[in-house]
Amino acid sequence: MSNSKLIDRRNRGFSLIELLIVLAILLIVATLAVPNYLAARARANEASAASSVRAIITAENLYRNTFSVFADLPSLGSEYLTDSLLAAGTKSGYVFSSTPGSSPSLEFAVDATPVLSIGPSATGQRNYYGDETAVIRFNLTGGADSTSPPIQ
Repeated sequence: MSNSKLIDRRNRGFSLIELLIVLAILLIVATLAVPNYLAARARANEASAASSVRAIITAENLYRNTFSVFADLPSLGSEYLTDSLLAAGTKSGYVFSSTPGSSPSLEFAVDATPVLSIGPSATGQRNYYGDETAVIRFNLTGGADSTSPPIQ
């Protein structure tokens, strides 16, 4: 065999075995990284939901100072007291609702529920609740209410 044929054979590129080994390594890394990424995303969604509940409580108090009653989310959005995503009721994998109580000048309730609370693609596990007391509460097993433990 001449030297030119040896050089051509060496410069042809990667063999199939080499490519399969690299692909296997990438799949192993992805298998380890994806669950951690999904868990981190769910925790970030939960932090965003708690922050959004706090923002709604603040907006409700501002609305009450102006109009002497508490309001629902669309009303808070129309007065530019919340961002448009929050006023629409869905943000960061959570569904939000804010409703005035039976005495709208004295009470309201805010609920935040994850869109998907179980499985690998869960958007969060905690349900959040807030009211005129400005205490944010959570529950891991169902809807949160005024008897749920406060967040720390």
